[in-house]
Amino acid sequence: MIITTSQKAAESVKSEARRIAQCWSLDYEERGKRPLRDFFSSGDSIAVLSGQDLCVHFNEEQQYTFHLSMAQLRLLRLSRGEEDHLISAVQSLYGSESQSITILDCTLGLGSDSIVMSYACPNALIVGVEASFPIWLSTSYGLSHFDHSDEQITRALRRINTIHSDFHDVLASKPDGSIDIIYFDPMFEVPVQESPQFKPLRGHTMESTITDTVIQEAQRVARLGVIIKERPFSNVFKQYPPHQWYGGKYSRIGYGVYKESIWSD
Repeated sequence: MIITTSQKAAESVKSEARRIAQCWSLDYEERGKRPLRDFFSSGDSIAVLSGQDLCVHFNEEQQYTFHLSMAQLRLLRLSRGEEDHLISAVQSLYGSESQSITILDCTLGLGSDSIVMSYACPNALIVGVEASFPIWLSTSYGLSHFDHSDEQITRALRRINTIHSDFHDVLASKPDGSIDIIYFDPMFEVPVQESPQFKPLRGHTMESTITDTVIQEAQRVARLGVIIKERPFSNVFKQYPPHQWYGGKYSRIGYGVYKESIWSD
């Protein structure tokens, strides 16, 4: 991967780009007045740093910059006291918003679900795992640098820690019962009509599916339970019937909650 800056970047931005390059063994190139298309000859994805934004260009047509996307609407609803199905699923496992818990988001992606959980559960320690380095880099940078007009949302972003890794390896490294809640948002078996925020990522995400091995590792590591996001009719929910299911009557997606008692059945 190549990292560069916007054409008129301040020296502080260039210095930050060089720091990121050194930290993650990326190739840093001075932008100067060159158009971005000049950088695509190598075939690598390109990270462009500009102020608070780190935009990843996979090619000349596809790019990704961290943004709140659908999380913004969900946060607004939560601020109004309205229900969010994911938060209902989380609260079914630990009960109290004031309780300090640990949550491992095994499929961080754009970070939307971790942001919502961090906002609704300010005492939770949330770690998000992302296997795609370009997506991890942009999401991680956004979580640590994006400033929202609502300070409560900004604090929620900062509370999320991220790891660039395959979640299988992360789970395998964890002791028994060391994480309170484990969360999965795998690739849907039957995709929902594609949302605009996901189109730039088509072909650049890492596939994540729920297998017997994943279930067994989640069972071993989770102290309180596991939450899986999927379509209501998915094979995952048929093969592993959840203890509880959260989602509206006509929801295209839902959250299956698996408590310890389910795993032993």
